[in-house]
Amino acid sequence: MKVLLDSMGLQAQVHLAGHRRLARFLSILESIPDCSVSFSSGPTLTWKELQDHTVLVITTRYPAEVVYSGQELTWIWDFVRLGGGLLLMSNHGDLPGSNPHDMTQYDAQVGHLFGVNIECSWFQNPASVELSVLGGKDFLTSHPIIGGHGEEDAVRTVVINNCSSIVAEGFGHPLVPLSQDMVDLRNGNSPQNRLFAHALDPQTAGSLPIEGRLVTVADSGFIGDEGTTVPGPGLIGHGDNAQFVKNVVRWLGREMG
Repeated sequence: MKVLLDSMGLQAQVHLAGHRRLARFLSILESIPDCSVSFSSGPTLTWKELQDHTVLVITTRYPAEVVYSGQELTWIWDFVRLGGGLLLMSNHGDLPGSNPHDMTQYDAQVGHLFGVNIECSWFQNPASVELSVLGGKDFLTSHPIIGGHGEEDAVRTVVINNCSSIVAEGFGHPLVPLSQDMVDLRNGNSPQNRLFAHALDPQTAGSLPIEGRLVTVADSGFIGDEGTTVPGPGLIGHGDNAQFVKNVVRWLGREMG
């Protein structure tokens, strides 16, 4: 399996600037047998690089200087349509009066290609100094990403700081719902049926003509190294975050389920 990290993703930008934001995330992927990991080489993705890889990982396209080009969107669509695996990790929306950065706006364009709605929201524990622990009976344990497969363990908890939300009703796999004790600080709404993570494959894609797989996640900071704080607290060592991302990548690469 060959994994390509989009070098224009926010977490990747920080890592490549010398802050070792993704050191453990990379080591987790490299621990997968016969898995190689590389960063995209230029300011935009190229079809040649995509063709040479099994899985593409995007860690939030932001800010505006790295917005997806129309050609990139076409290539990402074709990559999944023809059998590639895509891990699309977005981030929180803006918070009027507090944080002006809507980090969902560009990744939402990619989600839209596949019928997945990444909402401009800011969900977190209402006691804002507390992390949110997602877990329990609402996880989709029948799916190998959550239930585990072979030598890979099950995922029981995912720990996050804040995130956006995903809506994709009626198709795909609702892997991880938002915790019911979270609140959208933009408007006070509860999570209702909103998700933290959603998976899509040819069997559940409805009329979408895809041969590949997609996992959409409402945050990217949760994969950052412990002790790193830019652009937010790194949480890869919390809960089962490390196992979750490992299972996701193996599933996208068709090594699970």
